[in-house]
Amino acid sequence: MKEITYGQIALTCLLLSLVTGFVVGYQYEVSAPFISTTAIEATLPFGWFWRSLHFWTSQGFVIFLCLHSFDTWQGMNIGQGKRLKIHWTIITITIPLGILALFSGYVLRFDGTGQAAGAIAEHLLLAVPWIGKALNRLFMAIGSEGLNRLYVVHILAGILCWALGTWYHTRTVRINFASFGLTTLFFIVFCMFIRAPIDLPLSHLHLIHGPWFFLGIQELLRHFSPLIAGILFPVIPVVTVAALPWIKRKESAYLILLMWTFAYAGVTLVGILRTG
Repeated sequence: MKEITYGQIALTCLLLSLVTGFVVGYQYEVSAPFISTTAIEATLPFGWFWRSLHFWTSQGFVIFLCLHSFDTWQGMNIGQGKRLKIHWTIITITIPLGILALFSGYVLRFDGTGQAAGAIAEHLLLAVPWIGKALNRLFMAIGSEGLNRLYVVHILAGILCWALGTWYHTRTVRINFASFGLTTLFFIVFCMFIRAPIDLPLSHLHLIHGPWFFLGIQELLRHFSPLIAGILFPVIPVVTVAALPWIKRKESAYLILLMWTFAYAGVTLVGILRTG
């Protein structure tokens, strides 16, 4: 059997996420997000399964994309040639796009977690000096336009992930039958037993926490300003990773990434314990 790589698994997850996104999106009403989300499971044949498959394959895409990026860096002499540097930058840009798609998906279901996450995100964008209102108008605008803008952002983020994930990769990362079949089978079985989460809107607000990748930011907001906790701190690893090929002394960049990872893991653990 041919070797199955992280890149193949990530692309399979993305393909499954996009296909199931069309299935559940056809039933989704942005004017009644929570009602239509619950209606998907109640009225659509096997709706709970399609929603779970969309949710978990989206999570899998981001996780395996990060593993693929690390694997790519380990196995590639990226310092040789401008094209390889651009190749690496394209990969690292796809990661925050995938996280944006994930986060917007959490908000779009508009349950308790989604409402809280959307309110926090809009507050963070508005806290950015000079361009905060423009950024909020571009990405969120929940207070003024509901979820219409975020719904478009969610769709565009998925399309861009597919475009960037296949650009440069169509000649190097191909989904073979083994990787596609095994990955699909795993998520089908997984989703049969573990459904996508959803909770009641505006219930037990003191217990509500954001998505797993957002818990650290949520905890940092208790101690720092929105600009520092929600904008500057998350940007550090993105800029550092994207700039790796252009940095001559990479030891300092590795140290920054290591320190950031330990710091964010620590505050995330605190956030888990606080909401557990």
